[in-house]
Amino acid sequence: MTKEDQPQFVPVPVPAQYVSHVYAYLAELTGTAASPGPAAPSKSWSGDDPLPVVEWTVDDFRRLMIEPLSSSQVFTRVLDLLANEPGKGVGYTELARRLGMERANLQGNFSAFTRFVRRQYARRNWPITVAEEPGSEPGYERELFYTMNATAADRWLKARAQEA
Repeated sequence: MTKEDQPQFVPVPVPAQYVSHVYAYLAELTGTAASPGPAAPSKSWSGDDPLPVVEWTVDDFRRLMIEPLSSSQVFTRVLDLLANEPGKGVGYTELARRLGMERANLQGNFSAFTRFVRRQYARRNWPITVAEEPGSEPGYERELFYTMNATAADRWLKARAQEA
């Protein structure tokens, strides 16, 4: 790639409440996300997406644990939290709070993780589910809730145990 072919980056101030929308729009422009926006990840892939939905195995989780990308490391922290309460949905705001992150920063990591999963695992699904539900946080009528089922939680915990 020549210098002329390399993308030029320009800093653009964006109001905090729109950061996740800008991330999603940029991903759409570059063809790295199938979703037009971050509002509902559980519905983010259309039926004509060529990538399959594939169950996550213990080996997949072991591979994820050693991935150095910061978005993958953030996601492993999410998996650690959710695996301790399989079947229980954790709201986006609560998840960000428990991780010690700003909501917009968490959204950026989720967007990057989605691109990573598509590229490195050739699948379109996360090992957790996402559903929009009525929110209990002040200022959020509706919120995304993240849940790990018992099978995925068991596999994640087995992978973590093998790590030691």
